[in-house]
Amino acid sequence: MKTNLMKIFILLLLSMLMCACDGDVVGKEISSTALDTQRVSCPEELVATERGSVGFMKNLAESPDSIKAIADKQLKAAFSADGDASGKRVRYRVEPLVFIPTSEQKSRCLVLEEQTQVHPLEFEPQSFESISKLNDWIMDFSRGQGEDGKKLYEQCNLNCSPRYTFDIVKNSTNFNVSTLVHCGLGRDTSSDQYQLSTSIITSCEVD
Repeated sequence: MKTNLMKIFILLLLSMLMCACDGDVVGKEISSTALDTQRVSCPEELVATERGSVGFMKNLAESPDSIKAIADKQLKAAFSADGDASGKRVRYRVEPLVFIPTSEQKSRCLVLEEQTQVHPLEFEPQSFESISKLNDWIMDFSRGQGEDGKKLYEQCNLNCSPRYTFDIVKNSTNFNVSTLVHCGLGRDTSSDQYQLSTSIITSCEVD
């Protein structure tokens, strides 16, 4: 009889301990989910949006319809708007306009499309003394040149196409840029057209 009572007591104790542990795990999962769902909300005021060519010769010559010439024009306009540029934050986006059909996409590109939409590829912040030098770096980076460009093409390889978001902040002397890349669907290389846009970030709050 005593043995049976002891067994029941031990079973009850184990049951209570397991419940406490489960509660702990659930608490951790809820906490983690709450953190993961936090998003930084940054209202944007669109300054300009335009199509441009990524054609090598057009960009080498800085033709008016090249992405290099359009980027230079858009960024200068965004930072000169409303006078004082110091402390201003500009978001510059570049992405292909035409993609190959989903049925022809490589499986890796489809996986990256989903993954990097939620968790974009991030790169080390950079600082430049002028928009011209910043633009040169963006062009080199997007062609896979330099340390960051090589890292980009190692992660976004095959025929998967990068879509870029550059957040640029002007301080008293330099233009500081943070870079995020959404890598995924391969573009249709029969088209050299990309969409370029600039917006001014007015404020940021955590939802």
